[in-house]
Amino acid sequence: MPAMLDLRRTVAALVAVAMSAALIAFAFFVSDSFAAQMRSNAELSVGDADVVVNTGRRADGGKGLDDTLVFRLESLDGVESARGEHWDVIQLDLPAGDTAVVTRDVPTLNGHTLLTAGRLPDAVNEVAISTRLAQTQSLGVGDTVRLKNDYDGDVHTSPTVVGIVSPGAEAGALDEGTQGTVYAVPEQLAAMGADTSYYNIYVTAQVGADASAVLDEVRQAAQSFRSGVVVLGADEAIAQRAASSTVGGTLITTILNLLAPMCAVVAAIVIATTFTTLIARQTRTIGLLRCIGASRPQVTRSVLRTAALTGLTGSCLGAVIGVGAAAGIIRSGIISGLSTDQLTITPRGLVATILLGTLVTIIAVLRPARRASRVSPLIAVTGLTVTPQRYGHGRAWAAAGGGLLVVGGAAVLIFGASTQSFYVMVGGAVLIALGILLALPFLAGVLVTLVERIGSDSRYPTLHLAARNLSRNRGRSTATTATLFLCMLVGSAVLVAFFSVNDSYQRIQAENSPIDITIFGVEPDTDREALTTTVEAVDGVEDTVFVPGMNVDVTVGGQTQSIDISFFEPAEVAGVSRSTSNMADLEDDVLVVNDYQGIPDGAQVTLTGPAGSVELTARHNNAWWTPAITPATAERLNGGASTEAVMWVRTTGDGSSKTIEDAVSQAIRGQNLMAQGSSENRDEFTALLQRTELTIGLVMVAALVICLSGMANTTDVSVLERIREIGLLRATGSDRSGIRQLIVTEAVLLALIGGVLGILAGALVGAVGSLAAMGNVGLRVSLPWLPLLGLLAITTLIGIGASLRPAGRAAAIPPVIALAQE
Repeated sequence: MPAMLDLRRTVAALVAVAMSAALIAFAFFVSDSFAAQMRSNAELSVGDADVVVNTGRRADGGKGLDDTLVFRLESLDGVESARGEHWDVIQLDLPAGDTAVVTRDVPTLNGHTLLTAGRLPDAVNEVAISTRLAQTQSLGVGDTVRLKNDYDGDVHTSPTVVGIVSPGAEAGALDEGTQGTVYAVPEQLAAMGADTSYYNIYVTAQVGADASAVLDEVRQAAQSFRSGVVVLGADEAIAQRAASSTVGGTLITTILNLLAPMCAVVAAIVIATTFTTLIARQTRTIGLLRCIGASRPQVTRSVLRTAALTGLTGSCLGAVIGVGAAAGIIRSGIISGLSTDQLTITPRGLVATILLGTLVTIIAVLRPARRASRVSPLIAVTGLTVTPQRYGHGRAWAAAGGGLLVVGGAAVLIFGASTQSFYVMVGGAVLIALGILLALPFLAGVLVTLVERIGSDSRYPTLHLAARNLSRNRGRSTATTATLFLCMLVGSAVLVAFFSVNDSYQRIQAENSPIDITIFGVEPDTDREALTTTVEAVDGVEDTVFVPGMNVDVTVGGQTQSIDISFFEPAEVAGVSRSTSNMADLEDDVLVVNDYQGIPDGAQVTLTGPAGSVELTARHNNAWWTPAITPATAERLNGGASTEAVMWVRTTGDGSSKTIEDAVSQAIRGQNLMAQGSSENRDEFTALLQRTELTIGLVMVAALVICLSGMANTTDVSVLERIREIGLLRATGSDRSGIRQLIVTEAVLLALIGGVLGILAGALVGAVGSLAAMGNVGLRVSLPWLPLLGLLAITTLIGIGASLRPAGRAAAIPPVIALAQE
């Protein structure tokens, strides 16, 4: 049986398949690239070792891996060499926040690990630091880095930074969840309080040795040295390290995996609508084929053949687009952690893309194909091309079911928000979206009827007639509205969520980090006047103040602990701090504490210092400046002696200038001081959000292109089906501009209905989702009105853009030709 569909008119379906396949391919290729990068990094970290011995778990006080075990392993048959690796986690000597850093041996420089500044350390009191630590703490060669052996810190050191290292996988690139890495010789590692036993021992087998036999020998020797040691072959160690590494790939791949199905659903709706309208145009042809002997299965197979060809062609085109998009985006640096040479295109990804794209197309066309097979041969005789349809009861029942789904989804969403469960919240959002989609024919009908009544035929005849035309073909109108609804739902949800997270993060950062720059390491004998002169001479510094502190013993209920406290008067720091919130609690008979000290609010505490003890009342306050007391109370504890201090620095502008931070660090270099600014983490977080927003924006562009092509096709078919109607309008006095306005108005109405419903639902989902995910950390919902209005403007532009060409065709139809149409 010959193909009955006009392939020229399947271009909308072809574009939809290509765009959704491109997104699927992009997700596959990015995911595969991250997987290949993680495995490559894991291989580099293992090096040429055949066996890896890890310290595993050991009992408190138990011995670690040392040179004794290294020598024992080197003496085994089949072993060429063994080398130990130091690795531990210590803390930056800062008062609060994320302060963990990794300590490692001095690295060997190669093509992956590079020295970007200075030199490698070779003596005690010298360290090199990773580029990440240098960036997050604004450190450079010659600066002092303040360290302590653990969070409570009984070992404090201030080594000098002599070099900055860009680490490869073997030198700390896989160290995640920390501020960075510190490299030092073993003697300096010991001086910093780091564990100097070996964390890993890498064993290399002799050439030609049996790898499994060497593994068994090493395992037996290591486990006899100490229980709990973990011994792995190189392949197993590489697989474990690759599986445990994320290196920035989790967020972007998660977003793509969440948005790709949305794009596929939008494509499926466009494909189904396209084939439905094409089959409607071919109804009489199908009737003629049935008259001359074509069976229903033959008609179905003919439609599915066209769908399969469209899906296969579009998927192949989409795979090519996906490769180009992945290469371009990775080269641009939008996806942090990947470079162009790490782009991995696998046959599995290509085949999966083509199969999924074709499968989506065939599934979307099943219903139109079934409708085509049910065309009666009598159509060829009667000439009828449209079967009268009855919508009333079916649409009402669908709306009722959709309403129930929306109510249920809202309940699930509220439950997810109350239990802080992200996946429950996602389930509720999906139910709400499905409910609105199910009720969309009813909602669209109500809105169109409302527009029809508002736009009376006497005042707004074009608007009135456009609304009536949409009411006559609600199936096609609903499908077109559904695609825009889904796009706007996702777009508005993302906008609300990201604006809420960003605004709340900036607010929390401003409240908890109101000091632009803090200088640590001011000792009792530091020339504070000279330091003040030096810092205030830096361009951009407005004011400075010293905030002293000391270590005291706190006794509560017979239990004593040692804590570091600050002491100051709120009025003295008001000119430097950007926030003095809750400082009213700071009084002479009060110790202001936070959660970390574990002291109950209102408890009676005894503070003991070098000069005496005082009885105070504890007041609980999680403000950024706690724990603290007043200077008068401090004098009773230390007798007015000079103590250690920090310097708070106020800068011009909003305090986020990295240039001023670097200038202050340069000014105090060589004085055993360390400056920490407030902008670095804020800038890093903002950059991450911007990269994520850009990625989501690119996905949304693909979805909107699908909507545009689908809407253009359905509008074009609508014009072809209404040639006689247009001819009558022209014959009764309507000019070309009036016809053009009518077609454009219909498309804009559909776009606005889908856009408004999608934005309203998406804003709700984004707001509740943000609260569910981050409500426990102080998030406040922010509605970005201008961007949301921008989304609505985009939907309007899509309606206009999709209708311009069909409107031009409609306006060009002469009345005589139109009236001559059957």
